[in-house]
Amino acid sequence: MTEDDGICCVCHHPLANHIDEGKWWRCHSLGADFYQCECRLQEYGDKDYYDLGKRIKEQLEDLKNGRN
Repeated sequence: MTEDDGICCVCHHPLANHIDEGKWWRCHSLGADFYQCECRLQEYGDKDYYDLGKRIKEQLEDLKNGRN
């Protein structure tokens, strides 16, 4: 999975819409109210850390293997 098709686990906008602004990636999507999303992701390596699909997959693997 790449950031181009990833979904942010914080705001549920595409990860590709989060632009590097130094200390964080800021979301450049519009919310349901047509205001800019306020999501700012701190840098923990890369944006893949915030990929909702990846996190779900990891949690399911942990549950399947008896880890919690």
